[in-house]
Amino acid sequence: MGHKTFDRGIHPSYYKELTASKRVESAPLPKTVTIPLQQHLGAVCEPIVKKGDLVIEGQKIGDVKAFVSAPVTRPSTEK
Repeated sequence: MGHKTFDRGIHPSYYKELTASKRVESAPLPKTVTIPLQQHLGAVCEPIVKKGDLVIEGQKIGDVKAFVSAPVTRPSTEK
């Protein structure tokens, strides 16, 4: 049985041999993060935190009530 794939899909050469012997490394997290409050075609979120506020992972930082929109939350964690 072959690989499942899309009909006439794109099958690029992945060149995995270039990194197959390399170790996976963790990148350090930045001290500050800038998160845009408009991330799609929908309405821009209104900030609900102030610059410099300490926010935790998953905390809502921008909210909007318009149609075709979504709130923005803090995506990363420091630990």
